[in-house]
Amino acid sequence: MNGNYAASTSAGSSFSDGQWGGGATLRYYVKPNLAIGLNGRYFMKDYASSVNVYPTPGSAISIKASTNLLMVTGQAEYFFSESALRPYVGVEAGLYRTAATLEISNGYNSEKASDNASNFGVAPKVGLQYALSPAIGINVDAGYHIVFDDGETGKLLLLGAGVFFTFGQR
Repeated sequence: MNGNYAASTSAGSSFSDGQWGGGATLRYYVKPNLAIGLNGRYFMKDYASSVNVYPTPGSAISIKASTNLLMVTGQAEYFFSESALRPYVGVEAGLYRTAATLEISNGYNSEKASDNASNFGVAPKVGLQYALSPAIGINVDAGYHIVFDDGETGKLLLLGAGVFFTFGQR
């Protein structure tokens, strides 16, 4: 289980405009230093604003928007150590689904629009695990996600931190 922060690295983007989210990772250790797995992450952000277009009461226009991102990726990771402190490198690949809605209202009429897209992406990543006991530990990681969308490429820096639980052998 982990918390994540995803920020676009495209030109004109600001790191502070990123989205907070969470997720879970399942790992299966093929060897003590090699794991394959599945990630699921979800991010959501809401925006709201109100603008007075005339100086009369009730003439405000409200704007509401929301975006979300669902990432479902497979992964492979190589761990450089079998001790309690385990740095690793890995790669992820999978589905990146985005959705957005926009609603504009003047108090009398409302207009609403929505759109979504599903794309393929890949991400190299680095991380560090520290086992607090044989059954529980902490994990931090960073990945550079490249998402392919009809001739365009989206790029995200994803930072994650959380806890992990070990069942069976590594």
